[in-house]
Amino acid sequence: MNLPGFCYSCQVTNNLYPLGRISKTHGYNGTVVLVSDRPLDDDAERLKEIFVVIDGLQVPFPVEELVLLTDTSAYMQLEFVDNQNEALELVGCHVYATTAVHIQEIKAGWEQWTGFAVHDTKFGRIGIIQKMEDYNGNIVMQVMDNDREILISLYPELITTMDKNNKILHISAPDGYFE
Repeated sequence: MNLPGFCYSCQVTNNLYPLGRISKTHGYNGTVVLVSDRPLDDDAERLKEIFVVIDGLQVPFPVEELVLLTDTSAYMQLEFVDNQNEALELVGCHVYATTAVHIQEIKAGWEQWTGFAVHDTKFGRIGIIQKMEDYNGNIVMQVMDNDREILISLYPELITTMDKNNKILHISAPDGYFE
């Protein structure tokens, strides 16, 4: 598949979360069926971009529409995939996202985030995660900046990327969050 504007020699490897794989096509307009081995969060329907592994490269695709079918599957319409033949080329490919849309993905791994630095897109370095607490399903990070404690409620839209190698959690907090 030759997509306009995509860099096929570029390999995206930073901080992507496994989303599932494309199992089959649906209809004739290029819609595909995404299947995941874990339950998908409702936030999956708000994905703006996914990465499909094609010939070993993670190729970005803007998401036009994603509709949950079950807790582990969804119809997905991707930009630049306009017919069944183009969709067939993606069947069997693994799919990744830049944010965790599996609620279990966040909850399962949050204990290991202790010691990560938190960086916000607007405010820069916020501090270091000291601990994580689960308050009835609401995960809260206790971040310390020198002697100042900052509590940050963790939700999928907040996280932009995670650099596990350098132990940095990049977030994009809403306006006024740190004021």
